[in-house]
Amino acid sequence: MAIDAKGKIPESWNCIDCGVNTAPGLLNRIETERAMNAAVVMKKFTGKEASVPQDLNTEYAEIYAVREDVWTASGAEAMGGCLCIGCLEKRIGRQLTPKDFVRRSGLNNYPGTQRLRQRRGY
Repeated sequence: MAIDAKGKIPESWNCIDCGVNTAPGLLNRIETERAMNAAVVMKKFTGKEASVPQDLNTEYAEIYAVREDVWTASGAEAMGGCLCIGCLEKRIGRQLTPKDFVRRSGLNNYPGTQRLRQRRGY
């Protein structure tokens, strides 16, 4: 059975407005599916668990989750692509505040760029 990550991993980590890679070092959906499917095949042949290593450059990453109303205000579709902080703010017409971020999202645990940390309040 093939791994299907559609709707769970972005098609691309590049900002849909300016093109900057918001998650340098992470695989996109197609790359992840290929790597995970290869890991399944390797396990069948070797009996050993295989992993899909990724090396996120957290200093340059802008991975985050904002409240649904904030994302909706940007005009971007859910799982319709990534936006860097600057482009998200441009779309909503204001600077993000700590209240805009989903506190219980694992995406908001990554350190990220200085401007992302500042917007989160740390």
